[in-house]
Amino acid sequence: MFPNAPPNMARERLGVNAVAGAAAKMGIIWRETPMVDVGIDGQLEFVDSADQATGRTVALQVKSGASYFKSGDGESWHFYPAVKHRGYWERYPLPVLLILHSIADDRSYWADARQALRSPGASAAAYIAVPKQNVLQQAKAIDLFENAGVSADPFLPDLGDVLRELVTTRSGNGSFPVSWFDLFAHGLTNLCRSLYYGTDLAMGAAEYNLEENGSQFGVGVGPSEHEFLFGFVRYLVAQHLADVDFGDCLLDWHERDMQPHFIAPLTQRGRNLVALISAEEDKRVTGKQLEAGNGLRVAQEGYFQMVERSYIRRWPRIRCFQDLLRSEYERERPQAFGRAEA
Repeated sequence: MFPNAPPNMARERLGVNAVAGAAAKMGIIWRETPMVDVGIDGQLEFVDSADQATGRTVALQVKSGASYFKSGDGESWHFYPAVKHRGYWERYPLPVLLILHSIADDRSYWADARQALRSPGASAAAYIAVPKQNVLQQAKAIDLFENAGVSADPFLPDLGDVLRELVTTRSGNGSFPVSWFDLFAHGLTNLCRSLYYGTDLAMGAAEYNLEENGSQFGVGVGPSEHEFLFGFVRYLVAQHLADVDFGDCLLDWHERDMQPHFIAPLTQRGRNLVALISAEEDKRVTGKQLEAGNGLRVAQEGYFQMVERSYIRRWPRIRCFQDLLRSEYERERPQAFGRAEA
């Protein structure tokens, strides 16, 4: 009598091996989870065109077998995750690619499970849609890593080139005179260690530049201007200037049809860019091309705050609601509210 091999062992290995093979063909790094698997089978790391490992990483969960292809529609397969996996994947610090592997035709299909679970309306959907067009064996590596911030934009090692591109990249609309440098410099906050981004920032810069240009017209914003603004967000990520949650930005951009709104810590590279801007400013002050700022700097923090008028009318309602809940909680568990307030 010999021990029995688990019946699903071979099936699972076929799926994992398919991922490893696809990764090898794409020239990216596959790291299988070597110990206990609790919902993540491994990770993929993006390798750029110069064969450099980038640190841009996504996690994978692989499911193999015919049972995963019984539910779906014309466009996608429907995967019904367990409650424990829904919470686990949604909270995971990396994008989580769900891979469904069909043993019958040796094809694997993929979707970003974390992005699906974070999207608006996800709580009402019992399944994750895995598009039938997302065939792993036919995918481009860059597509798998979009939510991790990988883009087709080339990385510029020289920060001088980054500064040049920020300054020279401007909106082509005369009624929206904004550059990417405007967005970067105006958005600096938290002792220049973080960057704020929002449409209010862009509108403020556009209004000021219009006035300085002597324009009699107001700010004009359309689809091309929104593409220009979101291009700045992509650039921040592509150049590793700030730790932007790009997956969340894409939810705003694709699912909500709106610009993202965030405060992101600058990376060391982003802080080095701030230092470069200050050095370039000093050169021009020394050369008498720019007046001394008397305490004002180009790269200097700006303060931000919640706009009081947007929530002040809710103060009485918030107080009333809180008092009602507190009274209910005290009636339900009076012993828990016996401590004197600090």
